[in-house]
Amino acid sequence: MERVYVFILRNDFLIYIICFLGVFWYGSQFLQARRTLERAMFGLERERGTQKRNTAVFFLLLFAGIAGLVYYVNISIAPTLPADLLKPPTPTPNIFATPLSSPTPLGTAEIRPPEPTPVLVPTITLASQPGGPGEPAETNPEATAELAGPPTPSGPTPTPFVDCTVDLNISQPANGSVVSGLINFSGTADTPNFGYFSLEANGPETNGSWASLLGRNIEQPVRDSFLGNVNLSEWGNGPYLLRLTAVDANDNLTGQCVIQVTLEN
Repeated sequence: MERVYVFILRNDFLIYIICFLGVFWYGSQFLQARRTLERAMFGLERERGTQKRNTAVFFLLLFAGIAGLVYYVNISIAPTLPADLLKPPTPTPNIFATPLSSPTPLGTAEIRPPEPTPVLVPTITLASQPGGPGEPAETNPEATAELAGPPTPSGPTPTPFVDCTVDLNISQPANGSVVSGLINFSGTADTPNFGYFSLEANGPETNGSWASLLGRNIEQPVRDSFLGNVNLSEWGNGPYLLRLTAVDANDNLTGQCVIQVTLEN
Protein backbone atom coordinates (compact mmCIF):
# COMPACT_ATOMS: atom_id res chain seq x y z
CA MET A 1 0.00 0.00 0.00
CA GLU A 2 2.90 2.33 0.65
CA ARG A 3 3.86 2.09 -3.02
CA VAL A 4 0.38 3.36 -3.97
CA TYR A 5 0.79 6.33 -1.61
CA VAL A 6 4.24 7.10 -3.00
CA PHE A 7 2.88 6.95 -6.56
CA ILE A 8 0.04 9.35 -5.66
CA LEU A 9 2.39 11.77 -3.91
CA ARG A 10 4.85 11.82 -6.81
CA ASN A 11 2.10 12.33 -9.42
CA ASP A 12 -0.44 14.39 -7.47
CA PHE A 13 -0.18 17.42 -9.75
CA LEU A 14 -0.87 15.35 -12.86
CA ILE A 15 -3.80 13.60 -11.13
CA TYR A 16 -5.30 16.96 -10.16
CA ILE A 17 -5.15 18.13 -13.79
CA ILE A 18 -6.82 14.94 -15.05
CA CYS A 19 -9.55 15.23 -12.43
CA PHE A 20 -10.13 18.90 -13.29
CA LEU A 21 -10.52 18.12 -16.99
CA GLY A 22 -12.84 15.19 -16.20
CA VAL A 23 -15.05 17.30 -13.92
CA PHE A 24 -15.20 20.06 -16.55
CA TRP A 25 -16.18 17.66 -19.34
CA TYR A 26 -18.77 15.63 -17.46
CA GLY A 27 -20.13 18.77 -15.80
CA SER A 28 -20.98 20.07 -19.25
CA GLN A 29 -22.50 16.67 -20.12
CA PHE A 30 -24.65 16.85 -16.98
CA LEU A 31 -25.96 20.32 -17.91
CA GLN A 32 -26.76 19.15 -21.46
CA ALA A 33 -28.63 16.11 -20.06
CA ARG A 34 -30.74 18.36 -17.78
CA ARG A 35 -31.71 20.63 -20.69
CA THR A 36 -32.62 17.57 -22.74
CA LEU A 37 -34.88 16.25 -19.96
CA GLU A 38 -36.59 19.62 -19.59
CA ARG A 39 -37.43 19.75 -23.31
CA ALA A 40 -38.17 16.04 -23.78
CA MET A 41 -41.68 15.25 -25.00
CA PHE A 42 -41.28 11.54 -25.80
CA GLY A 43 -40.24 8.58 -23.72
CA LEU A 44 -37.20 7.75 -25.89
CA GLU A 45 -35.79 11.25 -25.47
CA ARG A 46 -36.31 11.07 -21.71
CA GLU A 47 -34.60 7.67 -21.58
CA ARG A 48 -31.54 8.97 -23.45
CA GLY A 49 -31.40 12.13 -21.37
CA THR A 50 -31.62 10.14 -18.14
CA GLN A 51 -28.84 7.75 -19.23
CA LYS A 52 -26.59 10.64 -20.20
CA ARG A 53 -27.27 12.41 -16.88
CA ASN A 54 -26.56 9.29 -14.82
CA THR A 55 -23.25 8.70 -16.68
CA ALA A 56 -22.20 12.30 -16.12
CA VAL A 57 -23.08 12.08 -12.40
CA PHE A 58 -21.06 8.85 -12.02
CA PHE A 59 -17.89 10.31 -13.53
CA LEU A 60 -18.30 13.58 -11.65
CA LEU A 61 -18.39 11.65 -8.39
CA LEU A 62 -15.46 9.45 -9.54
CA PHE A 63 -13.15 12.37 -10.42
CA ALA A 64 -14.19 14.28 -7.33
CA GLY A 65 -13.46 11.19 -5.20
CA ILE A 66 -10.00 10.75 -6.81
CA ALA A 67 -9.14 14.40 -6.21
CA GLY A 68 -10.34 14.07 -2.62
CA LEU A 69 -8.22 10.94 -2.14
CA VAL A 70 -5.11 12.71 -3.41
CA TYR A 71 -5.78 15.64 -1.10
CA TYR A 72 -6.26 13.28 1.85
CA VAL A 73 -3.02 11.39 1.11
CA ASN A 74 -1.09 14.67 0.94
CA ILE A 75 -2.55 15.97 4.20
CA SER A 76 -2.90 12.87 6.36
CA ILE A 77 -0.83 9.99 4.96
CA ALA A 78 2.32 11.75 3.70
CA PRO A 79 3.53 12.88 7.18
CA THR A 80 3.41 9.30 8.45
CA LEU A 81 5.46 7.71 5.64
CA PRO A 82 9.21 7.00 6.10
CA ALA A 83 11.46 9.66 4.64
CA ASP A 84 13.32 7.05 2.54
CA LEU A 85 10.18 6.32 0.53
CA LEU A 86 9.77 9.95 -0.50
CA LYS A 87 13.29 10.29 -1.92
CA PRO A 88 13.42 10.85 -5.68
CA PRO A 89 13.92 7.60 -7.63
CA THR A 90 17.39 6.67 -8.84
CA PRO A 91 17.76 7.78 -12.46
CA THR A 92 17.93 5.01 -15.05
CA PRO A 93 21.43 4.78 -16.53
CA ASN A 94 21.75 5.78 -20.17
CA ILE A 95 23.05 2.72 -22.00
CA PHE A 96 24.34 4.91 -24.82
CA ALA A 97 26.39 7.08 -22.44
CA THR A 98 27.60 4.39 -20.03
CA PRO A 99 30.47 2.30 -21.43
CA LEU A 100 29.59 -1.37 -21.55
CA SER A 101 31.99 -4.00 -20.33
CA SER A 102 33.19 -6.73 -22.64
CA PRO A 103 30.84 -9.73 -22.81
CA THR A 104 31.79 -12.67 -20.66
CA PRO A 105 32.51 -15.78 -22.77
CA LEU A 106 30.16 -18.70 -22.25
CA GLY A 107 32.98 -21.17 -21.96
CA THR A 108 36.71 -21.33 -21.70
CA ALA A 109 38.23 -20.50 -25.07
CA GLU A 110 40.41 -23.16 -26.57
CA ILE A 111 44.03 -22.07 -26.50
CA ARG A 112 45.76 -23.09 -29.68
CA PRO A 113 49.50 -23.03 -30.22
CA PRO A 114 50.69 -20.38 -32.66
CA GLU A 115 50.90 -21.35 -36.28
CA PRO A 116 54.42 -22.38 -37.23
CA THR A 117 56.26 -19.79 -39.27
CA PRO A 118 56.79 -21.10 -42.81
CA VAL A 119 60.39 -21.69 -43.76
CA LEU A 120 61.54 -19.12 -46.29
CA VAL A 121 63.08 -20.68 -49.38
CA PRO A 122 65.94 -18.64 -50.85
CA THR A 123 65.20 -17.14 -54.26
CA ILE A 124 67.26 -18.71 -57.00
CA THR A 125 68.83 -16.25 -59.44
CA LEU A 126 68.61 -17.56 -62.97
CA ALA A 127 71.81 -17.76 -64.95
CA SER A 128 72.09 -15.01 -67.61
CA GLN A 129 73.39 -15.13 -71.12
CA PRO A 130 76.96 -13.78 -71.16
CA GLY A 131 77.41 -10.31 -72.60
CA GLY A 132 73.78 -9.20 -72.04
CA PRO A 133 73.10 -5.59 -71.04
CA GLY A 134 73.12 -4.96 -67.30
CA GLU A 135 73.83 -8.60 -66.46
CA PRO A 136 75.22 -9.38 -62.95
CA ALA A 137 78.68 -10.76 -62.41
CA GLU A 138 79.30 -14.48 -62.75
CA THR A 139 78.17 -16.38 -59.68
CA ASN A 140 79.96 -19.14 -57.82
CA PRO A 141 78.83 -22.46 -59.39
CA GLU A 142 79.21 -24.32 -56.09
CA ALA A 143 77.02 -21.81 -54.19
CA THR A 144 74.40 -21.88 -56.96
CA ALA A 145 74.27 -25.67 -56.94
CA GLU A 146 73.94 -25.62 -53.14
CA LEU A 147 70.83 -23.38 -53.30
CA ALA A 148 69.24 -25.00 -56.33
CA GLY A 149 69.58 -28.57 -55.03
CA PRO A 150 70.18 -31.63 -57.24
CA PRO A 151 69.84 -30.93 -61.00
CA THR A 152 66.89 -32.30 -62.94
CA PRO A 153 68.00 -34.59 -65.75
CA SER A 154 65.22 -33.49 -68.16
CA GLY A 155 66.04 -29.74 -67.99
CA PRO A 156 66.08 -26.71 -65.71
CA THR A 157 63.90 -26.71 -62.61
CA PRO A 158 60.49 -25.08 -63.42
CA THR A 159 60.34 -21.66 -61.86
CA PRO A 160 57.20 -19.57 -61.21
CA PHE A 161 56.84 -15.95 -62.20
CA VAL A 162 59.94 -13.98 -61.26
CA ASP A 163 59.51 -10.18 -61.10
CA CYS A 164 56.54 -10.21 -63.51
CA THR A 165 54.60 -6.96 -63.16
CA VAL A 166 51.80 -5.08 -64.86
CA ASP A 167 54.39 -3.38 -67.09
CA LEU A 168 56.38 -6.54 -67.86
CA ASN A 169 54.61 -9.88 -68.27
CA ILE A 170 53.86 -12.79 -70.61
CA SER A 171 50.13 -13.53 -70.74
CA GLN A 172 50.25 -16.12 -73.57
CA PRO A 173 51.36 -18.85 -73.34
CA ALA A 174 50.33 -19.07 -69.71
CA ASN A 175 52.76 -20.13 -67.02
CA GLY A 176 52.78 -23.95 -66.68
CA SER A 177 51.02 -24.57 -70.01
CA VAL A 178 51.91 -27.16 -72.67
CA VAL A 179 52.95 -25.74 -76.08
CA SER A 180 54.03 -27.13 -79.43
CA GLY A 181 55.00 -26.00 -82.93
CA LEU A 182 54.40 -22.33 -83.74
CA ILE A 183 54.05 -20.31 -80.53
CA ASN A 184 52.54 -16.81 -80.46
CA PHE A 185 53.66 -14.67 -77.53
CA SER A 186 51.39 -11.99 -76.04
CA GLY A 187 51.83 -9.73 -73.04
CA THR A 188 53.21 -6.37 -71.98
CA ALA A 189 56.67 -4.80 -72.27
CA ASP A 190 56.16 -1.14 -71.46
CA THR A 191 58.49 -0.25 -68.58
CA PRO A 192 59.51 3.31 -67.64
CA ASN A 193 62.14 4.89 -69.93
CA PHE A 194 61.64 1.97 -72.31
CA GLY A 195 64.49 1.06 -74.66
CA TYR A 196 63.79 -2.44 -76.02
CA PHE A 197 62.74 -5.94 -75.00
CA SER A 198 63.90 -9.45 -75.92
CA LEU A 199 62.50 -12.99 -75.63
CA GLU A 200 64.73 -15.92 -74.61
CA ALA A 201 64.37 -19.61 -73.78
CA ASN A 202 66.34 -21.98 -71.58
CA GLY A 203 65.80 -25.75 -71.71
CA PRO A 204 66.91 -29.10 -73.13
CA GLU A 205 67.53 -27.66 -76.63
CA THR A 206 69.72 -24.80 -75.33
CA ASN A 207 71.93 -26.97 -73.07
CA GLY A 208 71.13 -24.88 -69.98
CA SER A 209 71.92 -21.45 -71.51
CA TRP A 210 69.61 -18.64 -72.62
CA ALA A 211 68.94 -18.49 -76.36
CA SER A 212 67.15 -15.69 -78.22
CA LEU A 213 63.77 -16.68 -79.68
CA LEU A 214 63.13 -13.67 -81.93
CA GLY A 215 66.73 -13.23 -83.08
CA ARG A 216 66.65 -9.49 -82.40
CA ASN A 217 65.60 -6.83 -79.87
CA ILE A 218 62.20 -5.16 -80.26
CA GLU A 219 62.44 -1.39 -79.79
CA GLN A 220 58.68 -0.69 -79.71
CA PRO A 221 56.81 -0.98 -76.37
CA VAL A 222 53.86 -3.38 -76.24
CA ARG A 223 50.82 -3.12 -73.96
CA ASP A 224 48.58 -6.23 -73.68
CA SER A 225 49.30 -7.18 -77.28
CA PHE A 226 51.43 -9.32 -79.61
CA LEU A 227 55.10 -9.73 -78.58
CA GLY A 228 56.27 -12.05 -81.37
CA ASN A 229 56.18 -15.69 -82.51
CA VAL A 230 58.59 -18.57 -83.02
CA ASN A 231 58.42 -22.07 -84.52
CA LEU A 232 59.79 -24.66 -82.06
CA SER A 233 58.57 -27.76 -83.89
CA GLU A 234 62.17 -29.01 -84.30
CA TRP A 235 63.18 -28.43 -80.67
CA GLY A 236 63.46 -31.25 -78.18
CA ASN A 237 60.55 -31.85 -75.83
CA GLY A 238 60.66 -30.98 -72.14
CA PRO A 239 60.31 -28.08 -69.72
CA TYR A 240 61.55 -24.66 -70.87
CA LEU A 241 61.97 -21.33 -69.10
CA LEU A 242 60.83 -18.34 -71.16
CA ARG A 243 62.31 -14.97 -70.21
CA LEU A 244 61.04 -11.53 -71.22
CA THR A 245 63.76 -8.92 -70.60
CA ALA A 246 63.24 -5.15 -70.65
CA VAL A 247 66.08 -2.63 -71.06
CA ASP A 248 65.77 1.15 -70.70
CA ALA A 249 66.92 3.84 -73.11
CA ASN A 250 70.29 4.02 -71.32
CA ASP A 251 70.96 0.34 -72.07
CA ASN A 252 70.37 -0.63 -68.40
CA LEU A 253 68.45 -3.76 -67.41
CA THR A 254 64.95 -2.75 -66.22
CA GLY A 255 63.46 -6.10 -65.31
CA GLN A 256 62.88 -9.71 -66.30
CA CYS A 257 59.74 -11.82 -66.31
CA VAL A 258 60.26 -15.60 -66.37
CA ILE A 259 57.62 -18.29 -66.88
CA GLN A 260 57.84 -22.06 -67.41
CA VAL A 261 56.16 -24.09 -70.18
CA THR A 262 56.43 -27.67 -71.41
CA LEU A 263 57.18 -28.29 -75.07
CA GLU A 264 55.53 -31.38 -76.58
CA ASN A 265 55.86 -31.69 -80.36
